[in-house]
Amino acid sequence: MSCEALEHAASCVNPFANFEVEKVLSESDRTKYMALLGRWRGKPDKGIILLSRRPFDSTKVQDMLATSPSSELLFKNDIYAKYASMVAPEQATITVDTIYPATEKHISKHSTQKFIMVAETAEVYSNKVLPYMQSLPASRITWVYNILEKKAETERLLFEDPNPETGFMLHPDLKWDQTQTEGLYCIALCHRRDLKCLRDLTADSLPLLRNVKHKTCQVIQDKYGIQSGQIRAYIHYHPSYYHLHVHFMHLSVDAGAGMAAGKAHLLDDVIDNIEVFGSDYYKRRTLHFTVGESDPLYKQCFANIDEPQAKRTKQ
Repeated sequence: MSCEALEHAASCVNPFANFEVEKVLSESDRTKYMALLGRWRGKPDKGIILLSRRPFDSTKVQDMLATSPSSELLFKNDIYAKYASMVAPEQATITVDTIYPATEKHISKHSTQKFIMVAETAEVYSNKVLPYMQSLPASRITWVYNILEKKAETERLLFEDPNPETGFMLHPDLKWDQTQTEGLYCIALCHRRDLKCLRDLTADSLPLLRNVKHKTCQVIQDKYGIQSGQIRAYIHYHPSYYHLHVHFMHLSVDAGAGMAAGKAHLLDDVIDNIEVFGSDYYKRRTLHFTVGESDPLYKQCFANIDEPQAKRTKQ
């Protein structure tokens, strides 16, 4: 996290104070989620507020039913009825995430937009995508290095293997409020800084990948009582930030597009592909995935490529 972002976070006891909404970037009735673009008065850059409804606490559901002040009948038909009910304030908490300053990449990520299915060949990666990745300012992942250097989020650390080659740090993802084990979502951040994404993985990476899988599953089992067979472990391509990390998620969690085919590559499959098809498997194969039309990655690397096989989708 940049110094500017740290100062902003420290000053925002109330994240809604002085925030002026410019645009609703996206919303979901299914997930009870909304992304807002705007500015905090007195701040020079745009920011994003993400709103989401927290899961119900099953241990307090009886109290919620007993203390809910009022309900309005919306309709009744035979055995079915629907109500609009007010619940006690302590049961109506929402999660608020802020991003400041918000880059073009952040705005694109949280915007409703058309998506394109693209084919990234090894040549396209070398000639277009890799130069794009290398052009991104190092400050984009300062927050990652702050975590790895224990300058931030030390209180959220679940486990660390400090080995510089095969080690990693495990934290709960911000999307998981840690109140329900069925919502488990953790991120393993690798200590190695030369591995940016799936394309960088070779046979030399296998000890790291196996170590991350084995130790993270053991930590999750010991701490939360969740067996490895209930965990989905995967690597995103393209990731939201270019520093190797692995997602660990309970099978009950619906991550939507984040676990879609082409986006999420199962960790076990990644290990197996390198073992079976060779060390350079991910360097030479064509990778298919969806990317938003407003994403800088699409604009700079794919927009001007003839793609007769491209498939337009809307998400």
